[in-house]
Amino acid sequence: MDGKENASGDIGMLMGGRRDGRRRMVFLHSAGATARLWEEEVEYFNTWYDTLALDLPGRGGTGGDGEKDAFAYGDFVANAVKELDFAPAVIVGISMGGAVAQAVFLDHPELVQGLILLGTGAKMPVAPAIFTGIEEDFNAFLDMSGMVAYGPDTDQQVIERHRKVFAAVDPTVTAGDYTACNTFDSRGRLSEICVPTLIISGDRDNLMAMKFSTYLDEHIEDSELQVFPGAGHFVMAEEPEEFRRVVRHFMENP
Repeated sequence: MDGKENASGDIGMLMGGRRDGRRRMVFLHSAGATARLWEEEVEYFNTWYDTLALDLPGRGGTGGDGEKDAFAYGDFVANAVKELDFAPAVIVGISMGGAVAQAVFLDHPELVQGLILLGTGAKMPVAPAIFTGIEEDFNAFLDMSGMVAYGPDTDQQVIERHRKVFAAVDPTVTAGDYTACNTFDSRGRLSEICVPTLIISGDRDNLMAMKFSTYLDEHIEDSELQVFPGAGHFVMAEEPEEFRRVVRHFMENP
């Protein structure tokens, strides 16, 4: 895997090796994170598929000021995959990344073969306390996030590794990301999504309750919902073996 912080213009990324004729996967991180959130998955899935994780604007190798709108982030992703000749692809997004994945399809459907949506929704309300926490004491906010975002059996090393990823992002960018979540609303357009869609939820997710995933499944025609018992918000890191099995089955049975 090539860890490329500024591989093409101002597109920060992690990219696996590429081979002709393989399906492609593009990974989009959550609010306040970077492509490093997906580092292990980019490497794992690259055995079978071309893989790419992007730094959205405001962080990592991409830099800039960030955005406050998921559809603006979607436009960045669309331009990036076209510049990198990495489309069409299955777009994998967690939390805010799942909103951005929906936005990419809704505004640029020709770039998308399928969607994998983790811990996300068509509407993503954010508690005012999150914005207050980011502004008043960012380190305390990160500590609290580590306490509530994961299932009870999550390895502490996973939580610590993720914290380093979140701590690398400027608090102003993180606040903008949560604004993008809070203002996102695809409810009136879900019927437009016509590609195979895998929806994944942990039943102990305290940030995006399972009802948000259920709503997506009920309103996207070609969808399936996979629920991970005991998992919190970051299913791919909390239950990596089962997550990989479910995703590979989806990728091999479009």
